[in-house]
Amino acid sequence: MKNCNELFAQLVQRLRSYEEASVLWILLKGSADVREYKESISQLASLELCDFMNRWAVSRSLQRLQEVGLIVVKTPTKSRSLITVDREAVLALLSQPLPERLPACSKKTFPFLDAWNAQLQVQAEIDDQTSD
Repeated sequence: MKNCNELFAQLVQRLRSYEEASVLWILLKGSADVREYKESISQLASLELCDFMNRWAVSRSLQRLQEVGLIVVKTPTKSRSLITVDREAVLALLSQPLPERLPACSKKTFPFLDAWNAQLQVQAEIDDQTSD
């Protein structure tokens, strides 16, 4: 079973763009592959992407995703865009093989990962104790 984090990592690897992957991930999370996603670019930037990207970066990412055939964008009004994700195109993108050595694909473990997992475990235990 894949999860949303794995999907995002795969999108970053395949699109070679954190910003484009972020926008596509938001659209997929919003079910734009099954119905039109209705949102303004400003709202996408501020609410969905927590101001991590500005509206111009979101607009460029939407344009690039449309150019490569992953989405269709219609702008009937000046306030909201209607965005549809081409599910088949995204699935085709995700089915392209990647080298197993790439960061999103590697199953490798190493000391830093062990240390990070230990830190996360300690933090989870502390959080459990404080919530009781």
